[in-house]
Amino acid sequence: MSDSVIAKLEASPVRRSLALLVMMLLGFLLVYLAITTDASFFHKVFLVIVAAAVLWMARAMQRGTRGHIELRETGLFFENGQCLTLINEITRIDRGVFAFKPSNGFVVSLNQKTQRAWVPGLYWKFSTKIGIGGVTTPSDAKFMADTLAVLIAGRAG
Repeated sequence: MSDSVIAKLEASPVRRSLALLVMMLLGFLLVYLAITTDASFFHKVFLVIVAAAVLWMARAMQRGTRGHIELRETGLFFENGQCLTLINEITRIDRGVFAFKPSNGFVVSLNQKTQRAWVPGLYWKFSTKIGIGGVTTPSDAKFMADTLAVLIAGRAG
């Protein structure tokens, strides 16, 4: 069995740029508020801490969304070869409207717990779930989810 790439999911340039712009704008507005408002010292420190967290998340998104997620016959992998999950660990795929999933994405349910990880805008891993999506193109995410569902159905049959 070859391990060629079946589908690739990457950040949409427009969605990525817009998300980064909004996050950086929020961070700078919080810093501006901390400087210009007549608030107590503790409120200003709180605003600066929240601003730093938002700007750190924007930087993490900028670095993380340069990469892409690959669907191979053996599982889901980040572009650097890091394994997100193997096909035999997946129990189901959920793309429903009311699913707790990233926007424009889907949730992969696993049969055992996984290590926590988060790449803002691309995926998160927590407990027995992996949420894939965010600033990705909806059609690419749908194609990857449908293809993954077919691979899982083929495994069961």
